[in-house]
Amino acid sequence: MKNDQVAFGIDIGGTNTKIGLFDYEGNLLHYSTHRTNKDLSPDQFIQELGFECEEILSTKIGVPFGSSRLVGVGVGAPMANFFSGMVDHAPNLGWKNVPLKKLLIDTFKTNAVIENDANLAAVGEKKWGAGRAFTDFILVTLGTGVGTGLILDGKLYRGHNALGGEGGHIILSHTKKRLCSCGGVDHLESYLSAQGIKETIFEFLGEHWTIEKLGQEFLAQNPKALSVIHCIAHELATGLSTMAVLFGPEAFIIGGGVSKLGEQFNKVVEEKFNELVHFSLKNKVKILSASLSRDKGAVYGGAAHIIDEVFR
Repeated sequence: MKNDQVAFGIDIGGTNTKIGLFDYEGNLLHYSTHRTNKDLSPDQFIQELGFECEEILSTKIGVPFGSSRLVGVGVGAPMANFFSGMVDHAPNLGWKNVPLKKLLIDTFKTNAVIENDANLAAVGEKKWGAGRAFTDFILVTLGTGVGTGLILDGKLYRGHNALGGEGGHIILSHTKKRLCSCGGVDHLESYLSAQGIKETIFEFLGEHWTIEKLGQEFLAQNPKALSVIHCIAHELATGLSTMAVLFGPEAFIIGGGVSKLGEQFNKVVEEKFNELVHFSLKNKVKILSASLSRDKGAVYGGAAHIIDEVFR
């Protein structure tokens, strides 16, 4: 029976790994997060992840791996390829040529699906979050890196190689020549990742602020914080304006840890966006915050994706 079944949604990030256990209706039965241990090999990492998840499954619903009540596991990871089941190269994890889907199936003894983590966040927002009302939107996750997930005509867009829609690697015209984690120069991720924003803060202020402090000082209208916010909002809006003319979305939905800057930040980005974007799109594209706690989108999306894959 569907109403007896559960699914795992897992987000393997460059900084943290998040685990969610969901019922068929999308209710979150368990959530936990811990630092991603990059010292482990991929095989060891998935084995440790399996031990933890089997303990969660046993504690919450009293069954082990192999039970028919576990629909499957949906996992988001940087550069995860839905079609091949591989992670060819994920710089933020230090992974190369990892058969992630096979490792998951062997470990969890159930169905598995893998996606780029930003793609899963988009799926989560479409099924259970801020994207439910839209047929065309772009989910932008601002975290350890910058990821984008495209929902076009109501469906996830992957491109022919499952690596399409990598908006974090749009190249900005910039004088700083900042290196991206992928090895490129002046990519959007160079400026809007958590590390990129911290570098901008230090360049402007000569001080090491956390992003949380930047948000607090921005809301307090601290002139120092305002100067930094307007800079990073301009850089983000530049990237969004390029995506907008290519895909014509109804909205951009901002998620990830950096989204904790909040709605006031979104308003500044929207103002910059409308200054930069082609006239045909001015004041026609919404910029919103993700609604799935802003940091659980890929976890929700993983569960939603595997449920849809199994029961479609």
